[in-house]
Amino acid sequence: MIIDYFSDPHINHWMWWTENQLKFEQRTRSFTRKLIENGCGEVLIIAGDFSEWNCQSIWMLDEAAKHYDRVYFTIGNHDMYLISGNQKKKYIDSLGRINDLLQKAAAIPNVVPLIKSIDKYKGKVFAGDVLWYLPKSLKDWDFYRNVSNDSNYISINGYSTDDVPRKLHKESMDWYDTLEGIDIDVFVSHVPPIHNPYSPFDPNTCYMVDVPFINATHWICGHDHLQREFEKAGVQFHMNAIGYPQHYSNYPQRNIIPEGKIDEYKKFGIKTFNI
Repeated sequence: MIIDYFSDPHINHWMWWTENQLKFEQRTRSFTRKLIENGCGEVLIIAGDFSEWNCQSIWMLDEAAKHYDRVYFTIGNHDMYLISGNQKKKYIDSLGRINDLLQKAAAIPNVVPLIKSIDKYKGKVFAGDVLWYLPKSLKDWDFYRNVSNDSNYISINGYSTDDVPRKLHKESMDWYDTLEGIDIDVFVSHVPPIHNPYSPFDPNTCYMVDVPFINATHWICGHDHLQREFEKAGVQFHMNAIGYPQHYSNYPQRNIIPEGKIDEYKKFGIKTFNI
């Protein structure tokens, strides 16, 4: 089975917002077709951070579903952002926005969310979740509170700003613990594990999650906008973050990521592996 994958498309950063929703949809669908035009798989996996607007996420999923037998996705932190007053009125809180996204995605026949869930397709086991991070050190909490947009744009009714990541992380970990003893062909998370040797944010725990490895053959993740593959403890990791347009200027990524972490040009498009 051939798997195509990417993460972090951040679609709304690639085009101007317009009140003309037809034009906005056309641009989003065109962006999606361009992104997957070199795809050769029967399964596409998207590891979160679609857009700050649910409409774009749904247009991307719907367009991708025309070209694949199966589309799996999980969400990222940006998929929970409430960046406008209208969003706050419409969704009430960030969980309302996610529920709206999942309800609309369910109407697309061959699209399957991986949010604290497992799915079996043609004898292969797929599982996934955001795997929410939890700041650990005082420095990481300071980053979360004063630098990260997550503390400004993610809200859950009844929870303080600091308790939001605690709640989301606990729910992710409680589910992750249930996977012990299950053989998984492809695991998908938005947040990468702390074992990522290429992370430019080490040791900032707002960009990684500290978990023991499960019995997974392949692991697709994103969040820190890397495009790398590596093996760790018998697990093959795949990272193909699209990221922001400014990442595609004509210079190596090593100019914006600490020396020695990465030395290749950012490439726009899907990547592929076989299972």
